[in-house]
Amino acid sequence: MKNNTSEERLQELQRAKNSMKAWTRQGRNWDYNVMCRRYPDRKLRLALVEDLRSRGFFIANAPKEEDTVHEGELSNPESPALVSSTTEGFGSSAEESLSCSDSSYGNDAAQRDPSRQKAAFGVRTNMQKMGLYEKFPLDTPILLEFDQYLVDHLNSSHCHQQVENVSRMLRYIQPTGDDISMDFLGKSTKTKDYIVDLKRAQLLPATIINYIKSMIQFVEFLKTRQVDDQDFRRSCDSYRSLLQSLRKPVTKANGKITRCEPFVEGQKSLAECQRVLLDSNKDMLGILRNLQEDKQVSAEEKTLFRYYCEAVLLLGHVQRPTVAEKMTITEWLNKKLINGRVCVGVDPKLATFALTIKESAMLDAYYLHIRPDYLREDVDDNGRFFISATGPIRSATGDLCRLQAHYKLPNITNQEMRRVVEAEVSKHCLAEQQAHVAHYMGNSTALAEHMKTHQAAVTAANTLSSLAGFSDGSGDDRSGRAQKRGRETDEEASGEKRDFAEFVDLFPVTLSGQPPTKKQRASTGFPTDRAFYDKWRALQYGKREEYLLAKRYRRPPTVKKVAEIIGKEGWTANHPRPEDIVANWKPSKKIHIETDQDIMKRITTQKWSGLAVRDFGEKRGQGVVATKMFSKGSVICDYHGMLITAEEGRQMQESRGIEMGHLYFFSSGGRKLCIDAHTFPCECHPDGDTTGRKMKRSGKNPNVQPIHCRMLFPEGEKDTVLLVAAKDIVVNEELCFDYKDS
Repeated sequence: MKNNTSEERLQELQRAKNSMKAWTRQGRNWDYNVMCRRYPDRKLRLALVEDLRSRGFFIANAPKEEDTVHEGELSNPESPALVSSTTEGFGSSAEESLSCSDSSYGNDAAQRDPSRQKAAFGVRTNMQKMGLYEKFPLDTPILLEFDQYLVDHLNSSHCHQQVENVSRMLRYIQPTGDDISMDFLGKSTKTKDYIVDLKRAQLLPATIINYIKSMIQFVEFLKTRQVDDQDFRRSCDSYRSLLQSLRKPVTKANGKITRCEPFVEGQKSLAECQRVLLDSNKDMLGILRNLQEDKQVSAEEKTLFRYYCEAVLLLGHVQRPTVAEKMTITEWLNKKLINGRVCVGVDPKLATFALTIKESAMLDAYYLHIRPDYLREDVDDNGRFFISATGPIRSATGDLCRLQAHYKLPNITNQEMRRVVEAEVSKHCLAEQQAHVAHYMGNSTALAEHMKTHQAAVTAANTLSSLAGFSDGSGDDRSGRAQKRGRETDEEASGEKRDFAEFVDLFPVTLSGQPPTKKQRASTGFPTDRAFYDKWRALQYGKREEYLLAKRYRRPPTVKKVAEIIGKEGWTANHPRPEDIVANWKPSKKIHIETDQDIMKRITTQKWSGLAVRDFGEKRGQGVVATKMFSKGSVICDYHGMLITAEEGRQMQESRGIEMGHLYFFSSGGRKLCIDAHTFPCECHPDGDTTGRKMKRSGKNPNVQPIHCRMLFPEGEKDTVLLVAAKDIVVNEELCFDYKDS
């Protein structure tokens, strides 16, 4: 550039500098996560990493040098390299078992670390960095079939997590493509790599076992799809053998942790294991009082109360997590009072436990006041007792862990609790008492018939209650409370703690009100920090948002129109943005029962939400109660049965002596018809029962009204009798209607 001007040379120099800087920042920097997706072969990828490092390139998120094991060392599943890498150095808790939104198989070994929440974040991050978290879409046809297989054939309560485990493992083996190929059955090296990488991501052995177990179940599912293809079945058997060989060293590592932990950390006392029940008791009694008095209870308090109820079963009565996860509303409603304890049977083959009156009141308050808030029309609760906003709870073990973390207590798993109880029982109880407790905990089924009664459950529960008096250290720090996370206040040192319900009573939340100032909060004895202040503002914000969305508009609202309403109300702060109201606004739904798709779907599937069957004793038999509130005019269910003529119904009534409660007569278009609910099961639902036929008759005080409709099903019109709320119905109210209306 000797013929160029000095300004041009300076510009070219500056351009070269900028180009060099850009290349230094971008061209010399590689991301190992991107390399995992671009170069799926692990051996070649590690060789490329080594070559780039030797040339001075920087590789972000790369594995440590000691982790870059040569591919040849991983070819044999029984090689020392694989065994040592699988049985040593497992890190903190597994991602699935510690996630606040997802749940794992409830394997207690995966949740021993008291600092589980930090570990969960680290494990998830590690998996994402190493390319282990990617997965096939869960709506892939074969994964949907596998999900249904787990539900129908294995009765799995964690099928969603199992499908995700399989999806992640298959995506690692098959990094490209949208459809799952059966070629993975021959890729043993990639399968071994995935197990090793799970260990490097610091998953515990228990969770790695769950991944392998899920994959084994998936292979068994594939065999059911191609029964006649013998070559394919042999490939499945060979791959299953590979998975079983990979599981052996991991199982050995998990066994070492389980056996050695009590000796390393020392055996905990029963009081230490149940500490969270003691520390949270005062708070839970306060929430119980507020629920019974219909006072304000925050969403966080409701969630903690549910956690506590689950902890009562897992720690107080040493039940397995499956008991809390599978317990149904019907089983709770059919509880019995035996010798001062409330006995609940959860699937006769699963468990029967005996609660104290206080514990029963806690669970009943959850059922009456908290559970209805979680019910949603678009989510099937499957009749489960413990549910969250997304449906039935997935992991009672995870909920227990979160409760202990809230009170900053060490994580005591159900498995650890069971070991402590077994040791205490063997030390202080007679042989017959030991047998009762073993059956109560679900450890033994080999008992005489007289030991399988509700009275035996009461005896075992009383034995467990008495063990606390023998436990070493049962009196240590019994009056202390662990500090909660979040803001720390000193109001307990100066006097009794005042809860948020009292705060709202003194400072009611209104649309136009102002939040109490710091001076007002201090003068009334409440904390001066922003905890209650922020909760108050959140409640007001929700009320204002609900007000704006519920307001009637002649046409879809505009941002200008909503802003005018906010201005007229005088709201200058703590209100939704007009843009958010416009985005979330939905026109009021005009329901035409005859064409309502949701009602027709429920008639076809016979899955009606908010209903449970209750046994009212020998005299009255079974009836139906509401498990949620029904407003007047809402459809509850249908009166389901075979449609026959009225003449056939009269003949059945005379010949068989059928009660009026099982035959409903009505007229339609000049025809006299009858719904036969006595014949059970009906032709369209041979494997299930229907709810409407169990409703009782009441001529004096019916709260349900039958209405005849001609539903427009895709296959044609059908005469249907819908049972509609005749008045507002509350939770736990028995449903009945007057058959004279027919």
